[in-house]
Amino acid sequence: MTIKPLSDYDKKAIGINRDESVFKTFFISNFQPLRIYAYSFLKDSHLAEDVASEIMWKMWHLGPDLVHISSVEHYMLRSVKNKCLNIGRVRSLTFSTPEELEDQDTRLDNSSPEHIFIQSESLSRIHHAIEQLPEKTKQAFQYVKEEKRSYKETAEKMDISVKTVDRHIQIAIKKLWETLKYKK
Repeated sequence: MTIKPLSDYDKKAIGINRDESVFKTFFISNFQPLRIYAYSFLKDSHLAEDVASEIMWKMWHLGPDLVHISSVEHYMLRSVKNKCLNIGRVRSLTFSTPEELEDQDTRLDNSSPEHIFIQSESLSRIHHAIEQLPEKTKQAFQYVKEEKRSYKETAEKMDISVKTVDRHIQIAIKKLWETLKYKK
């Protein structure tokens, strides 16, 4: 697989002068090698074709920035590889239905003494961290997170604005995260 190099003159013709005939020549001579390279990752000819086309399209839309790329060939190969890896990452995601998640939960043994101890220790650390919050922040956090009140209800009860409630919640979560993160 060899990609036809792009001379500095051709880079300027494509990037600055927007010469479609030079780009078309470059596209025709390099599309097939890029498609084959993409296919080596994806094992799907249609997707490989799409990736090669998209990378060529992006190259065209670089415009004047194309001139600053020292090796267009390496840039294109790296772009194809990254695009293919991203596609592979998305393809490998698996989704679980709520029923599948419930089945997993019932299989876990949550009644072992070790599990109960770890759970109670975690809860006491969380309660201690909440107690360390500033008074207004703690109050807003308890209304919203423990009593399940809306931001609007909490704002009315505390006689502050909804945005202030939101800010108190942000501060509380940030401080709780920092406290719990460093006490592992």
